[in-house]
Amino acid sequence: MNVKLICTDIDGTLYAEGCVPEKNLLALRACAARGIRVALVSGRNNGFLCRLSREMGVPCAIASANGSRIEASPDGPCVWERTFGEEEGRELFDRLYGLNVNFEVYTREGSFVVRAEKMPGRHREGLKRNVAHGDAEVIFDEERARQDAAARAYKFVVFSESEQEIARVREALDAAGVEHCSSGSKNVEVMPEGAGKGNAVRAIAEYFGIDPADVMAFGDYTNDLPMLRAAGHPVAMENGVQALKDIAEIVAPVNRDGGLGEVLFRYVLEEDI
Repeated sequence: MNVKLICTDIDGTLYAEGCVPEKNLLALRACAARGIRVALVSGRNNGFLCRLSREMGVPCAIASANGSRIEASPDGPCVWERTFGEEEGRELFDRLYGLNVNFEVYTREGSFVVRAEKMPGRHREGLKRNVAHGDAEVIFDEERARQDAAARAYKFVVFSESEQEIARVREALDAAGVEHCSSGSKNVEVMPEGAGKGNAVRAIAEYFGIDPADVMAFGDYTNDLPMLRAAGHPVAMENGVQALKDIAEIVAPVNRDGGLGEVLFRYVLEEDI
């Protein structure tokens, strides 16, 4: 299989239980050694993805905030960037604030937390880890978030442990005609118009002079659909949602078993492990 660029989601795909399975790591390193480009395409912040690339020892292009910010490597340069405008950013901020839910505003400066008292405990622990690693600054200043951050946001993301609350947010956004997606059952994400994982695949491929037909993309949840549709070789995880499996060329074994690495060894490297 002629693959020149591998684009992968993180949680539920490359990651399993907070780390990269060894099979995935070995496969990505082997691909990079053959000159195959690798891109991390995730809803996570830029700092985390840059750190992950360095820790893996794999030079990766970085598409953070679901592709709102794209860099050619952890050291740059920036390939593509999109933020909300002042009016639309503040309007969305007010809409989410009125729903009385916890949400974050992702910016280049850091992540602004709104209604922190409603933040799920598991997510709070994740933020603490990000801060400890220096991945991003976490800012608890709601007025500053509305006045300044909302006008230059890469992404708004709602977090809740309540399925009913998540459903209520989705219904409100639908009623207002606001496009949204999710990277899991307990969040709702909104990016600026034009941003998304599909655009990230196309922008990275164009930057490196690679035909999208020679891109292999891995994902597990609905926000990965545009990425898989943009790639010549879409791969869905066995632990992923059915919508991805329906359009996939290959269904990889579950993430905890190193399914991504299994596919790369079999179809791209054509080696046994």
